Amino acid sequence: MDMLSILILNPVSTGIWNELTYSYCRKTVSSETDIYVKNLSKGPKAIEYDYDREIAASYVVEEVIKADKEGFDAIVINCFDDPGLDAAREVSDKLVLGIGETSIMAALLLGHRIAIISTGRQSIPIYHKKTMALGIKDRIVHIAGIDIGVLDIRKDINKVKEILFREIEDSVKQHGSEVVVLGCGGFIGLAEELSTKAGVPVIDPTLVTVKIAESLAKLRLRHSKMFKRKLLMD
Repeated sequence: MDMLSILILNPVSTGIWNELTYSYCRKTVSSETDIYVKNLSKGPKAIEYDYDREIAASYVVEEVIKADKEGFDAIVINCFDDPGLDAAREVSDKLVLGIGETSIMAALLLGHRIAIISTGRQSIPIYHKKTMALGIKDRIVHIAGIDIGVLDIRKDINKVKEILFREIEDSVKQHGSEVVVLGCGGFIGLAEELSTKAGVPVIDPTLVTVKIAESLAKLRLRHSKMFKRKLLMD
């Protein structure tokens, strides 16, 4: 089988996440899989509100069209809000996964009662609506957002881990959560330590999604086009 290629798209107009994302994802996929990480040339610097997501969406779709033409086997939209995900699937003939949808659905395989912990209180209604759209809101027992902005996550990573652990601990004790999904790509690399400390599975949305993308691409599985518009690749 030929080497697979996966594009990991950071849907923001800053490259601060690219090297970090590549370093962790490189260790997650097999040596036979080639990964490439890039950010948008235009768009918001961070996605924290509905407005940010909608602004980023059209730029994401443009990048997915380019990636399709460049021959990538799969594209991962590396933001928990999944900006432009459905539209990107319409215009691409390749596998397109968003880390929000994919990691939440993966969590359902590991336990019945799921928690999502992201950044900012504004994420609570956003992800409540997301779980409703996915038809799984009855499985989501807790959604929280820590009081740290996306662009500040890596400034004091030990502080962030402490806050996340307290939130996870509260989620388990007060809400009976069995699995916790970290609701931001900026939390990459933190899940394993938090899972060990908390005693429950903690999902890193980026790493889980990239690995699932690799597996599905190896199986040559792609999205159904039964009810999608014709490809707009010309």
